[in-house]
Amino acid sequence: MSANPLQRAWRVLREEGWRSFWFKLLGDLGYRRLCLLECSLTEPIQVVKPKLAIDLDWLKPNELDEYLAVQPVRTRELFADRLTRGDCCLIARHQGRIVAGMWACRHQARITYLERELRLADGEVYTFDAFTAPEFRGQAIAPALSTELLRRFRDAGCQRALRATAPENQSALRAHAKAGFRPYARIGYLKLGPWRREFFRDRHRGLVR
Repeated sequence: MSANPLQRAWRVLREEGWRSFWFKLLGDLGYRRLCLLECSLTEPIQVVKPKLAIDLDWLKPNELDEYLAVQPVRTRELFADRLTRGDCCLIARHQGRIVAGMWACRHQARITYLERELRLADGEVYTFDAFTAPEFRGQAIAPALSTELLRRFRDAGCQRALRATAPENQSALRAHAKAGFRPYARIGYLKLGPWRREFFRDRHRGLVR
């Protein structure tokens, strides 16, 4: 059973601080936004070495139950649907055990938090839903996983990688920066009752849609 709203609010306040607490509250009230990050795949990709020995490979359908044990907040049906529609997940194993994973798609990304789709151009890849088992965090596994994912998609012909994160999540922004990602836009919406206004603000072009 999931925690009630008061328990979730207290956990966010305790673990992430007032800034995250405030913006999560605004999100519940109808204002949500994310920071879009980009990484050019036409430039050298940084090399990040994890502190632990890991093996990297694509997640296979027969490994879904094992992966679900690492990512219990999702469902097997969700992961199976992603694989069926062509999304892929690069996983990291330590001593044979799955300890982390990161998903990617090529054509259209579903940003669940904003309840919208993000259409990708030819040559773009969107990475999302990165997760590392709590006891393996702080070992540079996520940046190493991210840079390997970028190399594989560069070799497949992609020129640009995108991802999204909350602007107040400084630890995630630092981790993404190690893999070469830099903020370039804000995307979100303001919702009041049935009225909803979406925005996409590019740093270079302003409000583009």
